[in-house]
Amino acid sequence: MASKKTTQKIEDEEIVIDAEDEEPGIEDLPGVGPATAEKLREAGFDELMTIAVMSPKELGDQAELGEAVASKIIAGAKKMVNVGGFVSGVSLLERRSQVQKLTSGAAALDELLGGGFETQAIVEVFGEFGSGKTQIGHQLAVNTILPIAQGGFDGEVFYIDTEDTF
Repeated sequence: MASKKTTQKIEDEEIVIDAEDEEPGIEDLPGVGPATAEKLREAGFDELMTIAVMSPKELGDQAELGEAVASKIIAGAKKMVNVGGFVSGVSLLERRSQVQKLTSGAAALDELLGGGFETQAIVEVFGEFGSGKTQIGHQLAVNTILPIAQGGFDGEVFYIDTEDTF
């Protein structure tokens, strides 16, 4: 496959992207020939991730395919986009070893959270007006930029106020 380069100019900076390896398409799925690929496209399935999260019945009904064929296509799509499937204990342990915990600044809250707020996770904080939700957000933003020696991540923070309350 020939190397294809794309150049973009963003605010006087030139960025060159080497797109040698193209994303796999639906034609790359096992058992999908031109006719099946056309059926999938006509039904609106042109991305592997969309196919990977479908049930065999839904895909079969919408693309006019048999359930067995749809199951095979979905299994292939899941493998290609790395969705679902078995995760070994070693892989899970390796992934969990990369999780860090950020202190909230309150020992009691950190204890409730098992040591602090975990990275690679989403935590929802809810409560009544004036209960401290925004304060926790601000405190976590400050703690994130603290040096590692002080319990922070020595990181950067990007804060978005969606309710225009600042």
